[in-house]
Amino acid sequence: MLKIRKLRQDYRILPKGYYHLCSDGWKDGRLFTGDRQYAAGVTAIAVMTLKWNIVIYGYVLMPNHIHLLLSGTGEDCVNAFELFLRKCARWLKNDNCPPLPNNYGFRLIPVENPESFRSHILYLARNPYEKGICTPGSYEWGSDYALFSPISKRIRGLRAGGLSLKALARITDCTERLPDDWEIHPELGILPGSFVHLDKVRDLFPSPKAYTSRLVKDYESLFHISQDLEEDIHLGDEEVDDIYFSQLRRLFPGKAPRDLSIGEKYRLATLLAGKYGLTAQQLSRPMHLSEHTITQALNAKESWG
Repeated sequence: MLKIRKLRQDYRILPKGYYHLCSDGWKDGRLFTGDRQYAAGVTAIAVMTLKWNIVIYGYVLMPNHIHLLLSGTGEDCVNAFELFLRKCARWLKNDNCPPLPNNYGFRLIPVENPESFRSHILYLARNPYEKGICTPGSYEWGSDYALFSPISKRIRGLRAGGLSLKALARITDCTERLPDDWEIHPELGILPGSFVHLDKVRDLFPSPKAYTSRLVKDYESLFHISQDLEEDIHLGDEEVDDIYFSQLRRLFPGKAPRDLSIGEKYRLATLLAGKYGLTAQQLSRPMHLSEHTITQALNAKESWG
């Protein structure tokens, strides 16, 4: 608890800027167990923007953690997360779910330039895709679906201005007076177009194709952000092959895998482990080497070349 308290004190003094907020992964429980709780989570994020001077640019709610790309001071970011915790604790209690751990915390990572902003927004959107939940742009509990899909424009809700406070509280489980133009969907909660600054994100990508291509191919940024957040990434065999063959062509142009010397294979394995976090187990299949051999190469002190 002292470590958590100290970390939040450090976060509170951070200046106004762009940040990636990622809550802890809850290994023994879930923040959301059904659609109603997910919708309550979206509402909690939307209410953050009313309570504190923050702007939301992207979010994704996973079963046991959340990601937010936002701007504000460190103080506002911490207060926003604590608001989310209070609301989460309430819906878990009301639904007789296991309570949050006492030391449940979060990471707050500065996003320092437009290129970093692009990488972090892609990291958010990639979460459900990487876990095999859905294709990019189709996850209902993230803002990604509202960016480039024309179908998202047909998903409409009731305008908050046309509802009484009592009706709003019944639909959203929220006592706040919401902006009149916000739309509330009966199943999805407050729609992302109401409170997420989507235009800023769209302006950073030249086209939907460029956005999607980077989302599924930018493995290097994915790995580095996951290290900052202390999260594991899960790459499938096809993705490992994609990384392996692209780096093989870059490092040894014109050479087929069978033409590599053992020293060249070790050099390639070292590059792939350091740049993309690939393990000996992942590399053994495309490289046709045993895990033990690759592990020895990765642990060797000398460089290969």
